[in-house]
Amino acid sequence: MALAPNKRGTLKWAALLVVVGMLGFSSYEFFYWYTHVYEFDARIRTDLTRISSRVNGTIEVIEVAEGDRVSVGDLLVRMKAGAVRQRIAALTADLLGATAQHAKLSAQKHALEADLNAKAATKRELVRALEVERQALIDRHTLATKKLERTVFLVSKNLTSQQVLEDSQDRVLELSGKVSVASAKVKVAESEVGEIEAGRADIAVLDAEIKISGIDSMRLDAQIKEQEVDLAERFIRSPIDGVIDRKFKNNGEYVEDADELLIMHDPKNIWIEANIGEDEIRLLRVGQAVKVDLDAYPYDTFKGAVMAIGRVTVADLKLAGNDATAKSLKSTQKIPVKIKLLNPPPITAPGMLVEVNIQVRNEVTLP
Repeated sequence: MALAPNKRGTLKWAALLVVVGMLGFSSYEFFYWYTHVYEFDARIRTDLTRISSRVNGTIEVIEVAEGDRVSVGDLLVRMKAGAVRQRIAALTADLLGATAQHAKLSAQKHALEADLNAKAATKRELVRALEVERQALIDRHTLATKKLERTVFLVSKNLTSQQVLEDSQDRVLELSGKVSVASAKVKVAESEVGEIEAGRADIAVLDAEIKISGIDSMRLDAQIKEQEVDLAERFIRSPIDGVIDRKFKNNGEYVEDADELLIMHDPKNIWIEANIGEDEIRLLRVGQAVKVDLDAYPYDTFKGAVMAIGRVTVADLKLAGNDATAKSLKSTQKIPVKIKLLNPPPITAPGMLVEVNIQVRNEVTLP
């Protein structure tokens, strides 16, 4: 049955509108394909900070919960530290004892030095006095000897008496004996000075003991510092401003060195990682504008900009990470591209799915 003329006209117009619509849609898709690079399987990325124990011990309290925001230096985990504090107290007591012993030995050395110096000075003064006395006796003996020689000459000439000669001889003999006694006294005093100086060997012994006590003090001080480091390691603090993502341990658990306790990240340090095919990578430039759609916010569109373009394929990155599933196949390779999210939504959790459209022709370059 033939259609009425008005119905045929309606169908023609409908067909024409469909064709025009398809041509318009195809033109738009071609234009968008020509001016944009599209990737639907991009993700939010961040640097995860893994908090691990540096000592063996028992967790006393984990001070944070998953989702908590923390600042640099905030206490995250407190481990039991009573035994360490006791060791520090014992070592501190030993150090005080070693310090006191060092002070005692130093005092003994100074007292002995002062005593020896005083005695030696006194004896040296005595030696000098005895030497002066001996020299005076020697001088007097010399004069007496000369006088005896003159008396002998006078007696030979009968100019003086024999008694005077005998007196002169007695005087010379007397002074000679006194000189000998004085010399002996000088030698005795010098010997006593030597004995006093020999006492300085005791000072050398004290010096050795002082050195040993000083070494003991240094050793104990080093052990205390080592224990203080161990104590500080039992109070684990946040190295960054961030959010606690995951807890792996609970209060009361025993952990060993390098056991992982927490994972956290800095929510300000996030980016989008999109793996772009190598056949399109030539079109990308740092700073290109990006339209970002997040699966978590289906009704919103966000702005981004290309931060960095990788220099190695995803497959090679997996091989570098010893990923046994990564194979070099004869297929289009992907290259990671980092995109900065300029107006991030309130929640941007690492791993969230993202779709990106990078404007590669007539692009608006963003800072």
